[in-house]
Amino acid sequence: MGREQRRSRLVVAILLVITFTLITIDYKTGRGAGGVRGFLHGAVGGVENGVTAVARPIGRTVSSLVHPNRYHDRADRLADENAALRRELASRVEVTRQAEELAALRLLADKGQYTIIPARVIAVGDVSGTDWTVTINAGKADGLATDKIVLNADGLVGTVVSLTDHTAVVRLFCDPRSKIGARLESTQLLGAVSGGSGPNTLTFTLYDASYRVRPGERLVTFGSLDYVAGVPIGEVTKVTDVDGLSRTAEVRPYVSVGKLDMVAVVVGKPPTDPGDRVLPPRQGGDTG
Repeated sequence: MGREQRRSRLVVAILLVITFTLITIDYKTGRGAGGVRGFLHGAVGGVENGVTAVARPIGRTVSSLVHPNRYHDRADRLADENAALRRELASRVEVTRQAEELAALRLLADKGQYTIIPARVIAVGDVSGTDWTVTINAGKADGLATDKIVLNADGLVGTVVSLTDHTAVVRLFCDPRSKIGARLESTQLLGAVSGGSGPNTLTFTLYDASYRVRPGERLVTFGSLDYVAGVPIGEVTKVTDVDGLSRTAEVRPYVSVGKLDMVAVVVGKPPTDPGDRVLPPRQGGDTG
């Protein structure tokens, strides 16, 4: 009996050696069964299959330990591809956004019959409260000049105060030194809007003290030697009575200076005063 057990163990050992040899041939050559390989497979196929089921996971683990860079490199490639796709998507979104802003600018310019030069804000000045300016990427070489009105799709942004060949500094409407002629909607009553109360508030001074300004009334620029007429400015939110020959009011501007990007400089006046047609429609059909 002991002799038979030793003989059985010897046979199993031989079969295991043959099986591992065949598995090694599979991994090294990748060739299918044939010749001696096919004959041996027929003889010990069952044992080989069982051992293979155990050996292959072990082989993969050993391979990953022997060649760790293979998996790291693949992970790095996938990360790079993902980053590239994200950049491409962001670029497409940005191009779409700029196209929409340009279309909105063109629509406003068409309403007012303004000749404009589009530009982008490339730098912001010292917005400490005493100086509110931005720099745009258009200048004298593009046909710009000082004291021209700058607007975006929402309305008045400011005026050009200095130029180089390819850049211009724009004084924003909220700058304490800014003062721009304004007119109340649907009237010929004139005044001026000035900055100095922060980016979200303008002060409107009406020249005719006999007229009582009301909250909800809207303002546009009135034409002058340099400024074009009809550019939307903002809406009256609060009225303050002042002794003397004027009446003042607080105005909420249409433009948010914190979101400035695409703007346009008006370099050509319309043939006629556009009146109030550039103002946005009132919400809910309210006519004030």
